[in-house]
Amino acid sequence: MEAAGILASRPRTSREFMQAVMDFGMSRSLAESHDQRAQRLAGPARAAQAALARDDSLRQAKASLIEQGDKAQRKLNWLLRGRLADAVRDRALLPMWFVTVLGPVPPAHRTQEWMDHATQVLAYRVTYGITDQAVALGAAPDEYVPRRTEWHRELITNLRRW
Repeated sequence: MEAAGILASRPRTSREFMQAVMDFGMSRSLAESHDQRAQRLAGPARAAQAALARDDSLRQAKASLIEQGDKAQRKLNWLLRGRLADAVRDRALLPMWFVTVLGPVPPAHRTQEWMDHATQVLAYRVTYGITDQAVALGAAPDEYVPRRTEWHRELITNLRRW
């Protein structure tokens, strides 16, 4: 806009006019390229908006089932955490896959964090039927399944800290 104003008001031989010519040319090509990009992205953006709207309505329709699942997950975590606490208290021999990634006992500091991570690993194994005796999370999911794949990635990231 500024360049257009200079082009309209300054003499053609002025330094400002010459600079404005270059700026205007550069701005115009950038504007055209941004416009083309916006047009290319408009379709995918509309499709994404529609997918989000479908997801919102499906979540609303399935709210009670989602709540039941969340409640079941909380209960499972509570039960697993209790069993793990009992095993640690009783100095039970923990499986090799567990000891390899989390150690045989919780550290003196960050004990609650250790229990949280250990409980999540146990919940993942129970939820997805992991029976591998050497690898805590078993093999990574072969294909992308949102909940499982993201949970697996999160656990891997968290386990690297231990």
